[in-house]
Amino acid sequence: MPPRKTQASGIRTVLFVALRQLWARKLLNGVALSGVSLGVLVLITMNGILHGFQEKFTESVLKISPHVSILDTEVRAPSTLLSQFEQTVVAAHVLHESPWERQTRIKRPRELARAIATIPGVEAVAPSVAGIATLDYGGKTQSVDLRGIEVSAQERVTPLEACVLEGKMSALEGSTDTVALGRSLATEMGVHVGSVVHALALGGRPLDLKVVAIYESGIPRVDRVRAYTLLRTAQVLLGKPDIIGRMEIRLADPADAMVVAEQLEVALGYDAESWQEANANFLSIFKMFGTIISFGISAILLVGGFGILAVQVMIVLQKQRDIAILRSIGLRQEDVLQIFLLQGIVISLVGGLIGDGLAKIAIHYLAQLKIKAEGFMKTDIFLVNDDPKMYVYGLAFALFVGVTASMIPAWRAAKVEPVDVLRGQIG
Repeated sequence: MPPRKTQASGIRTVLFVALRQLWARKLLNGVALSGVSLGVLVLITMNGILHGFQEKFTESVLKISPHVSILDTEVRAPSTLLSQFEQTVVAAHVLHESPWERQTRIKRPRELARAIATIPGVEAVAPSVAGIATLDYGGKTQSVDLRGIEVSAQERVTPLEACVLEGKMSALEGSTDTVALGRSLATEMGVHVGSVVHALALGGRPLDLKVVAIYESGIPRVDRVRAYTLLRTAQVLLGKPDIIGRMEIRLADPADAMVVAEQLEVALGYDAESWQEANANFLSIFKMFGTIISFGISAILLVGGFGILAVQVMIVLQKQRDIAILRSIGLRQEDVLQIFLLQGIVISLVGGLIGDGLAKIAIHYLAQLKIKAEGFMKTDIFLVNDDPKMYVYGLAFALFVGVTASMIPAWRAAKVEPVDVLRGQIG
């Protein structure tokens, strides 16, 4: 009676046969392995590039923009005194009211700011006013997005001082006739710290403003059009005396901005905009690119999977007699199934590890690549996010593709009957 095969000896036999078969088809298995490595390389590198630029854009936006902005647009019409007295809706018609007579504003802004500051997760609140103004210097005229701020409060919401290249943002508080400009705007107008620009806006009083700071946020669309001045200066220039048109809020966690904006909109009745809503166009571009990259990477990984499938099917067809002999000397169907699954796992595992290594090298050199980009974000280097989790994901995807591609040939090999093959009925 032949000795009973132990579990350990069975595992050693399966491992030996699987590795022997892999080594015997080095060229074919090498091609399949290369396909897996290429897929993992592209997966990690492209995701690293996409996330690198997205993180830089988000960082630049949050550096210069509030997490939530409360605007002066009321989302529900205020009730009239007559409606409040009657406790029902009362029709009212106002005659001879022109658009410029309906100045929008946030009512009781100081009380509102104190109330918002007590909300959990809110770190700072800053009142401001915004409008379109025109700056003139040396015959050059530029239309700007003028922001009137309280410097100390605004600094707690958006740390502008960290963006200043020349001068000081705090110098705005020293006088009512000062202004801070973005670097691109200052360069285009030919002004520098100490220059005096003439400012005017529709409905307001023209003023001569001294440039006391030039900043660079890293977002060209902001640096080209935005100017900061003291709140009361902007109110005079824009013709909005004592009007607060915006409340800007900084949160402990910027990811909560959309939820907080919805809550504030319901509670206060004013339009509340999160930083995600304000930059929805740009964020949607990253999302679209992410979808395109995912399709491309999936196609490459599928090609690698088909490579493993083709090699495994070819081996099964060529080695049916060998499989029959192995079955006849005691290997079970499960053993044969494990042999071919193990081959797929080895190819995908080795290919995944090689792909991880190549991706690490590629990301290292890409991060040192010098570029000059000034689209919706300014950067001097190639932005890449080297996230360790992506290497784990790459290896996991490679194993998934390898095991999935090996299932059909492994099942076919396990179904080979040794008697039929040895009698010459198959193959």
